[in-house]
Parts: sequence; structure tokens; C-alpha cells
Amino acid sequence: MKKAGNIFGIFIGICMLGMWGLLLFTGQVKEINTEPFRIVAHLFSEGITAILLILGGLLSLMHGNRGERLHFVSLGMLLYSVLTAGGYYLQLNNVAMTIMFGVLFVATVVFIVSNLTKGNCRNES
Repeated sequence: MKKAGNIFGIFIGICMLGMWGLLLFTGQVKEINTEPFRIVAHLFSEGITAILLILGGLLSLMHGNRGERLHFVSLGMLLYSVLTAGGYYLQLNNVAMTIMFGVLFVATVVFIVSNLTKGNCRNES
């Protein structure tokens, strides 16, 4: 389950960067004109989440304890991100996206609980 969680984190991190890159490139982020400070802060937090998911997953796959901790923290960041994104799309009545983020929320919870129950986040250096 640990390896699956690492691969999940890496995959989702890459998808997050790709999705935001595509949305920005195609001009679909209308908030840039209406709420520039909020969207820049949001993009910054999403970017950090994606990068930490990728780094944490890769370092954890290399059996580094710090990588396992980073992966665990990045999953927590992802949990918040998919919860707020699901709420955003629910507000827009976009059922498909709401369901997708709901599934990602559940998967993230499963990997977090798996890390907690397997003792993967021990306090060792």
C-alpha cells in the first residue's frame, strides 16, 4: 500500500501541474482578471502541493524517512485541496467534477490512514 500511495502522490502532483498549466495556457482561469490576488495565492498553494507530492513520493520510494514524512505532509495538503475544489465545483453544479474530487478525497484519506496504521511516519531521523 505504501508504494501505491507514493505512486498516487507522484501521479496526482503531475496531474495538478498539467491541469493548471493547461487551464492557464487556454485562458480558462477567469479569476485572474476579477480576483488576481486570491487566484495567485491559490495557484501558489496548488503548485507547492503538487511539487511536494512529487518530491515526497519520489523520496519515499527511495526509502528515505524524510521522504516518507514529506509524502505524509503532502497528502494532508492534497486532502485540503481536493476538499475545497470539490466544494468549488459543487457550487457551480458541476456534478462530474464534484464526483471526481470526492473520489480523490476518499483515495487520499485511504492513503493517509494507511500511513498512520502502518507506522510509516515514525519519528526517526
